[in-house]
Amino acid sequence: YRGEFSPIQTNVSGIEVCELMPKQAQIADKFTILRGFQGGHLHTGNEFFSGYPWQESPRASIPGESRRPALGSVVSHQRRANSAIPAYVSIRGMHDWERPYYLGHEHEPFRIAENSSNHGRESLANMTRPKDVSRDRLSSRRDLLRSLDESRRALDFHASARAIDAFQGRALEIVASSKVRDAFDIEQESPQTRSRFGEGMESLGQEPWKWLLQARRLVEAGVSVVTACTYGWDTHRTNFQTLRKLLPSLDQAVHALITDLDDRGLLDDTVVMMGGEFGRTPRIGDITPDGRGHWPQAGFLWMAGGGIRTGQVVGQTDDRGERVIGRPISAQNVHTSLYKLLGIDPSMTFPDHNGRPQYLVERRDPVAGLL
Repeated sequence: YRGEFSPIQTNVSGIEVCELMPKQAQIADKFTILRGFQGGHLHTGNEFFSGYPWQESPRASIPGESRRPALGSVVSHQRRANSAIPAYVSIRGMHDWERPYYLGHEHEPFRIAENSSNHGRESLANMTRPKDVSRDRLSSRRDLLRSLDESRRALDFHASARAIDAFQGRALEIVASSKVRDAFDIEQESPQTRSRFGEGMESLGQEPWKWLLQARRLVEAGVSVVTACTYGWDTHRTNFQTLRKLLPSLDQAVHALITDLDDRGLLDDTVVMMGGEFGRTPRIGDITPDGRGHWPQAGFLWMAGGGIRTGQVVGQTDDRGERVIGRPISAQNVHTSLYKLLGIDPSMTFPDHNGRPQYLVERRDPVAGLL
């Protein structure tokens, strides 16, 4: 059970973290650890993003399928964007669990394509008005498109048509607006800020500094929900060797995100959550002797900002971290808490593809002691 790493004391008495995360130790008063989180054991983010487990379905988007919309899509639905700034952005995400399903395609996340060699600048190029298209010419194209759309709607107006209208409108606004491009462009940040987030740190090809810096810029510009995925944590093999390479850069980037949001006066209005699908086996040894397998019986989540109660550990496990003591924390508890923080009623219902009302969350108890 005893691994290679040692705990270190944080700035909150009684809370310790891994020695590879000294930056987190400096800001433990600004976050809360949810201990005893129980999720699924599969490599899907459905529970993390929607509060519901993954459901078997031969096709993900057919009418009648049972998958639930992601929180970001719900927020997009409830806070319909009235500007070019999208409500929901996914950094590096191309996953089913980030989708809106029966809420409608117009609430898909705005996805950022990237190339690690140029900080995603090919995405910015796609947001830019071509040099040979003047603003007047772009406006004329918009008017022509609008008239064609009105003719089409007179013949056929259904959900997919509405989604196309929403996408076209957003695309035109993005091309016409420099504010959106600026929000995505981390090249506008100073070298000092990029260094603060961890630019250049070795992390097995992962670049959390870039994704979290971009997330901060998007939040500052008015995006309601930003998600970012990082990979390489499925340590069935060489757990300790892998974490020695992954944790320092994540520690640096998360510390920078929290302190930067705090410095800008944004932290109290921004909920930050970090976690994965499940925990790892407390007993060392899996495919390799130093590997760790899946352990959905007792995982954890990390939360900061948004007005939650911080500087604490919520929940309890036994001495070995194998079993939850008391009441486990479920994804539904977490999502109920998030919706309450966002001012969205978790008892709301939306019709699914068959017209049946579906609750946002069915078990609507928030995480005890978090709010």
